[in-house]
Amino acid sequence: MKIGDILAMTKKVPLEEIAKQYLTIGKTAARQALKNAGCYCKRGTRGWHHDNLPQVAERSIYEFIETRKAKTSDNQIAIKALMARADAQIQAEAAGTDKEEYHQLDAIDRILFREQLERDSKTYKGFYWDADIIEFINTVEEKDQSELMNEIVRSVLVKKGFL
Repeated sequence: MKIGDILAMTKKVPLEEIAKQYLTIGKTAARQALKNAGCYCKRGTRGWHHDNLPQVAERSIYEFIETRKAKTSDNQIAIKALMARADAQIQAEAAGTDKEEYHQLDAIDRILFREQLERDSKTYKGFYWDADIIEFINTVEEKDQSELMNEIVRSVLVKKGFL
């Protein structure tokens, strides 16, 4: 949503309501993004303001959101080490030098044993699955189910030469 539209809306509706209904960020992030864009509130005047509105009016509020870098925990370091070991094993298999030291980990194992794997693009698509497959999927943590199914399907498609 554009800054100019948000500023106009804040004259009638609180920023909290705008964030709930029109934005994918919360009111705190929206408030900080407006501040980063140079907007401000005046005491006794309703809404947000900007002195050089034409410069920022057509820009998206999402351009002004600050991204935070998460603190790396011991658990995340262990997960990265596990993923690196799995990647090395996959590369060794691709090169034909399967070594025992890699403990036979693959992409599916990474998903089953990791806490978080970031993907840039995801698209929702519903499918019907057989009962035995759903029973297996339900044994995996809910947050990992989509990634697991993606890797299973991807591994078959790569093996068949479609990807």
